[in-house]
Amino acid sequence: MSELSGTKELIFDVFVELTSTLGYENVSMRDIAKKVGIQAASIYNHFQTKAHILEYAYDYYTKHLHDNRQPISLVKKLIETEDAQSIVEAINYTFESEDNKKYVRMILITKIVYMRLFQDAIANATFAETIKNNTEYVIDILTHGVNIGRLDPGFDREIFADVLIGAKVVMGIKAFSDSDYVAHQLEKELRILALFTQLLSSALKPKYL
Repeated sequence: MSELSGTKELIFDVFVELTSTLGYENVSMRDIAKKVGIQAASIYNHFQTKAHILEYAYDYYTKHLHDNRQPISLVKKLIETEDAQSIVEAINYTFESEDNKKYVRMILITKIVYMRLFQDAIANATFAETIKNNTEYVIDILTHGVNIGRLDPGFDREIFADVLIGAKVVMGIKAFSDSDYVAHQLEKELRILALFTQLLSSALKPKYL
C-alpha cells in the first residue's frame, strides 16, 4: 500500500472519521470532499471509489495492528522471571503512540471493523484473523512458561487466552457504542486485566532460575 501524505492523507482521515461516526453507507464522496475542502472529482486522483478507501483502511489496520505489541521472544523472557502483572501488561498491547494521528486512526478503523462485521466479508476476515493471531500469541507465551516449569501445566492456556482476548473485544465494542467514547484505555478494562493478573498469579511458580 502506498504511504499517506498530502491530500490523500486528508481524504483518508476524513473518510475514517465520518465512516466511524455515521456508518459506511451514510458517507458519500461528496461528504468527504466537502469536509476536506476539495471538489469531489479530485478524490478520484487518489482513490478509485469509496470502496477502495475502505479497502485501504483495512490494509492500514492490518499493517499497523501489532506495531505496539511486544516481540514474543521478549515476553517469553518476562515469563521466566517477572510477576503476573508484568506479564499481563506486556501481553496487553494498545494502539497508544507518540504519533497521535496514527493512534486515533487505529482506534477509528477498529470501530469501523466492528461496525461492519456482519456486512462485510473483509471486515469479518480481518476481525477473525486478529483474534486468532492474538490468541495464538498468548498461548505461545504461556506454553513457554509451562515448558520451563514456571507455569503450572494444569493451567488452561487456551481458555485463558480465549477469554482474555474476548474480554478486550467486548470492552472495545461497548466503548464504541458510547457516543461519548474517546480514544483512551477504559477504567473497566483495567479492572478486567487485574482479574486476569490474579488468575495468572495463582498458576505461576517461583521465578525460573
